[in-house]
Amino acid sequence: MKIQSYYKQSQYIHYSNCHEDTEFVLQQIQNNPQKILCIASALDNALAMLLLNPDEVVAIDSNDTQVYLCRLKKCAIEHLEHEDFLILLGVRQGDSEACYRRLRQKLDPASRTYFDENIDLIRQYKLVNCGRFEYYFSVFQNKILPLVHNKKTIDRFMHAENLTQQREIYKKEFNNWKFRLMFKLFFSQAVMKRLGRDKAYFKHNKGSLSTLLLEKFERCVDNNLNAENPYLHYILYHRFAKLPFYLEKENFEIIKQNIYKITIRKVEFSDILKENQQYDLMYLSDIFEYMDERVMTQMTADITRCLTPGGNVLLFNMMNHRRLGAPLQESRVDQTRNRTFYYMDCYLYRK
Repeated sequence: MKIQSYYKQSQYIHYSNCHEDTEFVLQQIQNNPQKILCIASALDNALAMLLLNPDEVVAIDSNDTQVYLCRLKKCAIEHLEHEDFLILLGVRQGDSEACYRRLRQKLDPASRTYFDENIDLIRQYKLVNCGRFEYYFSVFQNKILPLVHNKKTIDRFMHAENLTQQREIYKKEFNNWKFRLMFKLFFSQAVMKRLGRDKAYFKHNKGSLSTLLLEKFERCVDNNLNAENPYLHYILYHRFAKLPFYLEKENFEIIKQNIYKITIRKVEFSDILKENQQYDLMYLSDIFEYMDERVMTQMTADITRCLTPGGNVLLFNMMNHRRLGAPLQESRVDQTRNRTFYYMDCYLYRK
């Protein structure tokens, strides 16, 4: 199976990783949440939420393939040890298909059928790289970046010993005219829409995506050491030389002990609010990028109704200024220590 053909199917995995700095996210949570509602995506964020020791994490997604991926990850954590889980994902070298074969009978029928029919996602392309957004980064790393910088320059930039040295390398070596031109073209809305994200994601967006991302990229490398940034490692090397927070062995073991607390559901966010369940924390990622501002404003009342007193909502904005209204108390989060560079704003709300 060619991966480009896979993305032409009606059902493909959009995101095989969550490209949000979960360590940064967890640092923003101000209450002690016992029941958490989380956008599932690739499940990484929901897994990290278990480190807060809640009673339950409800992970929701409206996309079938994302739900299949989440169920596979949950099943794998239940039944595999740390090293084998990394092999299954393709983060470590090894027989990822053999790891899957050990799990397949434990999967629900729909998820098992999907991965049986698309086994090359595990065997050839690896789960960690199989999402369409991850394919977008693979094109960048394999085709575009070598036209701008050689491996020595990239390695120097990524392994600077301190921020002073890193800033100097960026200024004198990395940030040349080729890099700025490449960034402007490849991270434009047109290219990202074609190769990486859903067209619906950009329906309400205005302004220059590449200009925004370059500004946030420079903020990120100015304040965070590249050598300790797994998300930048993934973009420039297309692999996790440094493990994301939830995959670190110590955190993995805690997650494994608490994996039974995660419930994965295929449901729209608006529909789950109609159930009138109470949550101490809603982690909503950037779902409001898809919504008209008027719809989001109307949703504030539903979100408020489903929050416990003192409950938190955390959300990101990429290009759109999306904000919840009264009676929720709003604070804008300082993203200086956020090791990802996709988001213009981060807001924390409290009931």
